[in-house]
Amino acid sequence: MALKPFLTLSGPKPLKMKTSLKDRLKAAGIRHFDDLIHDQSREWLQKYFKKGASKYPVNVARLMRNIIWQVRERIRYGEKPPLNELIRTFWYMYIKPTLSRAGALAYDVDQYKQLVYQFVHMVRDLDLMRYSDIGFRDDNEAHRRVGANANIVLFSEKLGHQSFLSEISGKYRVSIIALGGQPSVLSLEYFVDELKAQSVNLRRSFYFFGIVDYDPSGWIVRDAFVRNLKFYGIKNIHMFDLIHPDMLTPREVRLARYRIPAGKSMEAKNKDWLKDVHSRKYDNQKYLEMGDPESPVLYGLEAEAVSSKRLTGELEEVMLPLIAKSEDLVRAYELRRLSERIRRLALRRFRLAAKAEQQGENHGRAI
Repeated sequence: MALKPFLTLSGPKPLKMKTSLKDRLKAAGIRHFDDLIHDQSREWLQKYFKKGASKYPVNVARLMRNIIWQVRERIRYGEKPPLNELIRTFWYMYIKPTLSRAGALAYDVDQYKQLVYQFVHMVRDLDLMRYSDIGFRDDNEAHRRVGANANIVLFSEKLGHQSFLSEISGKYRVSIIALGGQPSVLSLEYFVDELKAQSVNLRRSFYFFGIVDYDPSGWIVRDAFVRNLKFYGIKNIHMFDLIHPDMLTPREVRLARYRIPAGKSMEAKNKDWLKDVHSRKYDNQKYLEMGDPESPVLYGLEAEAVSSKRLTGELEEVMLPLIAKSEDLVRAYELRRLSERIRRLALRRFRLAAKAEQQGENHGRAI
């Protein structure tokens, strides 16, 4: 079965009016402090960050955001060098000891996870900064690569597919990313920065081939990945799912399937996923829905249910024509750029010659 893209996003949408940086900072409860926040006493921290606090003596989220912003400010103005550390190190250096001093360090809540969320919120949701502003290192760096065919990207939900991704990348010079679960906004920012560093035009069509679990959670990971791509300027997206029931025989589907969790917390997710699945019209989907058609018992497939041999065959059928097309487009694009540079150079020379001639005539009249 030849894959067809399930998602095509063409071109940027009209820009919405964005509020000013000042207004966004105010809405986030971020302000400038001359004093180093992470060095202050409990009394000082509780004085300035008590507003909005509930469970703890300080508003933990607001305190995190202000420390992040202050470190960014200091780096931006040359008061300290870029951090060149992981976000986990930032937690131990700046956040954990400050929360402890403020009487707000929790042992029943993952506050490091809260810090990661605050970074995502400030970078993607509020568009206040970039991870590179602080100079973080990416602990997922080894699991991504920009290939010569940069706009063709093979990605996986799990790090376990890394060796397969590397094999395909080495053979066909495509880009690869192993997400390791929920996609990292930081990792994707640096991936796009690498594309820019290699002069890849982000307005081109990008073709993504995904190896994610065939279930609601896997598709949520994939959709979050798409959202991050759009945020960082990759708009013309053609997305292909490599894991689906028609990649297997009916018998293989029945043997590999597993029951998808149900219940109130999963009801909306499962309903949305099933609606999306039905729009694809997979022949073997009927083996993943049992019982009452109005309220079926749902089954999914792990990404590992499809062998690397079968994945390779599918990629060679669908991806290789795109590689040839991509390289032709690259050559055509570079020829257009060269032609435009030549045209501009010729026009510049013509104008300089005309100007020199005009100056000569004016000089002659003056004599």
